[in-house]
Amino acid sequence: MKQLLLGLIFLFALAGLVFYNNMMHLACVVSLFLALASGTMFTLYLNRRGAEKLARQEELRRQLTADVAHELRTPLTAVSTNLEAMAAGALAPTTERLNDCYGEIQRLGKLVADLESLAKTESELHRLTLEPVDLLDLVREVFGTASGERVTVSADRERMLQVLTNLRSNAEKYGNGGIDVTVKSNGKYGEIAVRDDGIGISAEDLPHVFERFYRADKSRTRSTGGAGIGLAIVAAIVAAHGGAVVAESALGEGSTFTVRLMRG
Repeated sequence: MKQLLLGLIFLFALAGLVFYNNMMHLACVVSLFLALASGTMFTLYLNRRGAEKLARQEELRRQLTADVAHELRTPLTAVSTNLEAMAAGALAPTTERLNDCYGEIQRLGKLVADLESLAKTESELHRLTLEPVDLLDLVREVFGTASGERVTVSADRERMLQVLTNLRSNAEKYGNGGIDVTVKSNGKYGEIAVRDDGIGISAEDLPHVFERFYRADKSRTRSTGGAGIGLAIVAAIVAAHGGAVVAESALGEGSTFTVRLMRG
């Protein structure tokens, strides 16, 4: 900001010197100063936007750190408490208690694997291998069956398989066994809609389902071992393709996740 002000002072001084030496017309001087003022305002606006972007990135970094710490704390506390009690003789090291500790350790391992998958996905998204992909064939490879029409898009086949695998896993966790998948053409887009018959998502939770570690049904997610990363990976991959993924749901009415990709 200090350099910006010094630069403005220099420009105004230069304009005054030019006017003094050449007796420029007043209208020219006014135009010059208006241009300088406009440039100044635009520069300040860009600086503000840049500062806001940096602040947002810092906030996301802090939130991610807090989320990871929270996810790690629960299983670590459970294992530590049980082992400490058994070591002190306060609890007998029964098979059931040892299995509980082992389950929490498995949960930690799953969380670390999910984090590694997310980091790997985000680091490699700039290296997409795009090729013509038939969405109906792709869906049938993951779900076994699907209805709809053949739609060709330009996509990274392996990444889109990962998207569909995550959506299937999500539908299986929160559904009651019924999964309906359709493929259709919608103007210049190809769409894949994955619908489950599960518990649904509340209006309060729906805008956040693609955020890292966000879980609408935390108690059920703990039992299934998820960490709230699968849908974040879906959103990152689809966005890297220039597409979009949206969620539609209501409590007790199941959920539909629709992926839209530009047709090839």
